[in-house]
This record gives sequence, structure tokens and C-alpha cells, in this order.
Amino acid sequence: MMRRVLGLCLLVCLWGLTACGQTAVATPIPTPTLPPAVTTPTISANDSEPAAPSPTPTELPTATPTPLPPDISLSPGNIFVYPVPTVYEGDRLTIQIMPTVPEAIVPESVSVHVLLNGEEMAVGTLDSRNLAGRPFGLFQWVTTAAAGSHEIRVILDKDNRLLPAPRQGSHNEARITLNVAEAAALSRHEREATWVRAETTCCIIHTVSGTAAYRDLPQLVPRIETAVQIASDQLDELPLRKIDVYLADRVIGQGGYAGSAIVISYSDRPYNGVQLDQMLIHEATHIIDRQFAPRRIAFLAEGVAVWASGGHYKPEDIEERAAAMLSLGYYVPLEQLINNFYPVQHEIGYLQAASFVQYLINQKGWGRFRAFYSSVTADFAFTLAESVDLNLQQYYETTLEAAEADWLDHLQNREPSPEAIADLQTSLRYYDTMRYYQLNYDPTAHFLNAWLPFPGAVREQGNPADLNRRPQSETHIALETMFVAAAEALHNGDFNRANVLLDSIARTIDSGGAFLDPLAINYLSLVRTVSEFGYTPQTITIEANRATVTATPANGQTNLIELSLLLRGRRWVLTA
Repeated sequence: MMRRVLGLCLLVCLWGLTACGQTAVATPIPTPTLPPAVTTPTISANDSEPAAPSPTPTELPTATPTPLPPDISLSPGNIFVYPVPTVYEGDRLTIQIMPTVPEAIVPESVSVHVLLNGEEMAVGTLDSRNLAGRPFGLFQWVTTAAAGSHEIRVILDKDNRLLPAPRQGSHNEARITLNVAEAAALSRHEREATWVRAETTCCIIHTVSGTAAYRDLPQLVPRIETAVQIASDQLDELPLRKIDVYLADRVIGQGGYAGSAIVISYSDRPYNGVQLDQMLIHEATHIIDRQFAPRRIAFLAEGVAVWASGGHYKPEDIEERAAAMLSLGYYVPLEQLINNFYPVQHEIGYLQAASFVQYLINQKGWGRFRAFYSSVTADFAFTLAESVDLNLQQYYETTLEAAEADWLDHLQNREPSPEAIADLQTSLRYYDTMRYYQLNYDPTAHFLNAWLPFPGAVREQGNPADLNRRPQSETHIALETMFVAAAEALHNGDFNRANVLLDSIARTIDSGGAFLDPLAINYLSLVRTVSEFGYTPQTITIEANRATVTATPANGQTNLIELSLLLRGRRWVLTA
């Protein structure tokens, strides 16, 4: 494999782009309820009642699809306005319309009219699709709005061209109220935010002033260089150009995405639980492998990215993890997975893809696999699985069915350790719970719903807030710090602790945001106590009656401090 030293030439320059405001979500977040008694935390070094991992991940594919309505269905919950969660005057608004469209209707034929206070501001069609294949209409940076309350009205198929009027039972129109806050309500750091660029040998790194990534940029630059080097070495391919890397101050999807540029979530409260270096290698792989496989399919592309980075969210033995998956009965037949990759339970799909890719590479080496990988495209056969099958015959002298059988026999001969099984079970539960949280409290972050904008267009036309503003209520902070603690426990192999935290998170979400059990109550109490002293908690660790909190000033500054608190009676108090 080729090796080269990526030199560092750091050039920082400011882009004179002022941060603009954000948008509204139609469904309000429920107000949390704090019972009066705060008892001792349920997590300690001596927990005696471990919480069993959920035996089945909640998002495994179901055999029976949900029936679609006979006509277009649009509700207020199908309308998303960016940036989220709050719009400020001066913000450039992006509107996303995601209705339900029956299979009999071609989405591109559905007209979309968007009106602001009765005045038409955008017209188009449902010409985009998310990772699940669901159609949507997207209108990027179409207008700004003054402070106050506004009505956004969306009409689909306004002229009844698809079905004649009257439309019995049709719901092709919806309205939401958009509340725009005054620009003065923004923090000074966000009002004065500018794009910052750091150029290195491999990359052009973009971030925004006043963010965690801007603060840590000197440390992040060599990590990004190393990640690109690892991806390049694994693929035996040098990047043909400098890679644009955008560091976002919020969780989007699983924590990153790549097109012609990379977007990586980098936050002080990373509730997605992904190790940064792993994500950087993964997304760099997606950029570099397009040079020789520009039309590769999702199943193989994600499998290659996990293989190249040596694991999905952290370094791991892919083969043993796949053997654990098989022993637990989570396996999805390859034909089904290849043809409909992203809707399958996320971690299972990526793990199977990575294990199958690794198996093929081990059979005949990277060179043979690279030729195979580059040849499998969507237009090679009627289905993606058929394309894989035909190319396996050409490059491996086998069929998909035979290769799958041989690969499964290989995995069945690998005995996974109890730790590997527990790790996989807990990981599945963690990410299913995280996506459950996103759907209820951070819906535009969910990977099947998220608007994944081209970051260069955001920098040139949109708002820095499109990649950086995020929900910051005490409910969000409390639940997200619990996720951070659960991820740390998971990565440390403390599966009992991780499951105790996940139990508490799920219970809180199930109850509509009511913090009912002692552990959740203590996290919320700590958030409130630290907030009273003018800080925003980013991570919280509870051990018996003591807590350690890393926090940033609530005024928008990013300097991290560590606070120690002690539970005295029913109250958390700061200690010296």
C-alpha cells in the first residue's frame, strides 16, 4: 500500500458572512414534569440489578408494509422549516414538504405551492427523495420573515390535475404557524458568526466561529489529515483534489454525510455516540472511492466505508460482530438488503455489508474486489441484487446465492464471545433509542428525514445556522447528556450501565417528556442546577452521590469547564 506524508500548511481566513436565524417546528416539545422528591441516583459503581438489553432491535424490517392512503396525504407534521428549532428575523428560510404519496402517483408530477401569509413564495414539485425513497419537495433559502407570527400554507396538486375535483377524503393542503423571533434574541456569538477556513495538504476545512470545532481547530486538523491518509491507504488511491470538510455543531443523521464534500458532526454534546476518527475515515472513504467507482451502489459503498475504517462507530472485529448478529437471529437476506438498503435497521445493514465486503476482499484481494466494486451499478441489471449477482459471476466465478451461503458458513464457524454479543445487542438498542429520541425531539436530525444540504451552497447562500443551530431546551440537554453517558459506557464495555441509562431515556420519551425515575430526575436536576449558575451542561457523569459536569457558558461562549457537584439531601450543590 502506498504511504505518503501529508504535510500541514494551515491557513486560516475569515469569510464575511453573518449568521442568520432559524425556523420553527410545527409540533411543540412537551414540557417536562419534575416530581418533587430527588432521591439517590440509580447508577453507581455497585449496581446490582442489570438491565437486560432489548432482545430485538426496534427497527428491524417488517414483512408487511404499511398500506398507503388512496390519495396524497399532507399534514402540518409533513412541513419542516429550516434552520431549526427557532427562526429569527433575517434568517433565509428553507422549506421541506414530505407528504405521503401513493405508488400510483408519480411524485415529480405533483405540483407544490408554498404561500407565506397568503403570498406565493415558492412553486415546484416533489422532485427529491430521502434515503428511504420517500419523495419530498425542497425549497432552499426562498425568503426571510420579519419578527412575529406568520402562516405557511402548502397546497399539493393545486389545479387537481392528478385527480378530478372534488377529491373525496383528500388531504392535499396544510398550514403551520411560523413564529419568528427578533434578531436581538440571538446570542452575540451567533449574530457575529463567520465562516472560517483552514487549508492543509489534503483538505480545506470549513467551520463557523463560536463553535466547538472552531475552538478545537488546531487539534482537529491533524486528525482529519490522518483520517484521509488511512482512507487513502486502505483504498490504495490518492485523492485527486483537496477534500472539503465541513464541521457542523449539531448531530445530523448518524453524525456525518458525504457527497462532493464531507459534513461531520462535531459537538460538545455528541449524543450520536460515534468516535470522531471513525466517522472521518468513513466519510473520506466515500469521497475517494468515487474516483474509481463513481456509480457504486449503497450496499457496497457503505460496506467498503465500514471495512476501510475498521468498524462502524468504533474500531471492532467486523467478522466476530457479524457472527454475533447471525447467532442473535438479526440476519437480513442479501437480496432484500441490497435492493432496499437504507430502510433496513441501520446498524444491521451496515454490519452485514461490511462483513460481506471483507469476506470478498479476503477471498481474492483488494484488486479483484475493486474491479468488481466499480462494475456494480444500478443500470447493469433490472435490480441491484441482480447486478451484484452478474458481477460476482464475472469476477468471482460464483453467484450471489452461492457467495452468500459460503459467507454464512464462514461466519457460523466463528464463535462470538459473550462480550461481542452483549456489545451488539446494546449498540442496536442505543441507536434505535437515539432515533426514537430524534423522531420525537429532534426530527430534522433523523437520517431518513434530515435535509442534507450541499455544504458549499449553505456557505454561499444559506445560514451558518443551517449546520449549527440545534434544540437547546432543558429536556433536550438532559436526554442528550444521558445518551453521551450511555455511549461512553457502551464503548467501555459497561453494558449494564449503558442499558440502565437507555431504560431511563426510553421511559422519559414514552411518558411524553416527563422525568419520572430517579436517574432521569437527577439528570434534569443537574441540568437545572448548572444552568442556574450560568452554564450549559454538555456531559454529565453520576457516581453514587457525586456528579461531574463539563459545561460551557450559557452566553454562547465555547470554553469548557469542569464542575463537581454533590447530592445533599434532595439537592445537587456545587463543591469547591
